[in-house]
Amino acid sequence: MSYDPVGVLAAFASKHAITYPLLSDEGSHVFQRLGLINERVTDDHAVYGIAPNPRHQNLPYPGVFVLDERGIVTIKRFHESYRVRDTGDALLEHVLGIAGPRRETEATATGGDVTARAWLDSTTYAWYQRLHLTVELDITPGLHLYASPAPAGMIGMEIDVTPMTGVDVGPAEWPEPHEDRIDGVPDTLLVHEGRVRGVVPLTFSGPQGGGDRTIEAVVRFQACSDTECWPPSSLSLAVRVSEAGLVGRPLPPP
Repeated sequence: MSYDPVGVLAAFASKHAITYPLLSDEGSHVFQRLGLINERVTDDHAVYGIAPNPRHQNLPYPGVFVLDERGIVTIKRFHESYRVRDTGDALLEHVLGIAGPRRETEATATGGDVTARAWLDSTTYAWYQRLHLTVELDITPGLHLYASPAPAGMIGMEIDVTPMTGVDVGPAEWPEPHEDRIDGVPDTLLVHEGRVRGVVPLTFSGPQGGGDRTIEAVVRFQACSDTECWPPSSLSLAVRVSEAGLVGRPLPPP
């Protein structure tokens, strides 16, 4: 649903070969009833150096509602900035739990008892689009990795993404660990076993024309059994992503 008129949406659907219905809420009447109007767009534009424009009034926050088969809203996923957008693949995988196919840009690294794989939910990015870096760890049976924060003297799992100009890196999200008790250790430990996936949101906030990028990440962890721990380890992963619209052709001259 968009605040654009029907004609604009029809042209957009034709240009991008969209076959599902697009809804026009011209005048933002439904958006206002839902309480989704971003009242700070003019202030945001001032920060970005954009002059006020009457067309930018009553802009809604970007986001999605997830409905079940009865039409009941089960998930709300919205962004504070009107510029940020999720990819379709990201919504399918991280909201609906429908994993996409493995991609040719997937990176793999193995260190001792842990194998790591990393991929993005899209092979291309667009200006102010949010992608997600998924890091999947397979842990040898009988071993566990500590969640963060780890017990004193131990290392908890974490993902560090190398800073890049024009890419905003959000905090890593891990599934809930489970509790574990070890003989002789008075505290309850929080650990991950088997296969675990961490997700790092990446917002491509740089200007258009950034070209191909390589997302570099380091996964740090410490593998332990119920009787001993191995030294802290790390695995490095690099995933390539191309700028949408520039795939296969050189950048335009400055």
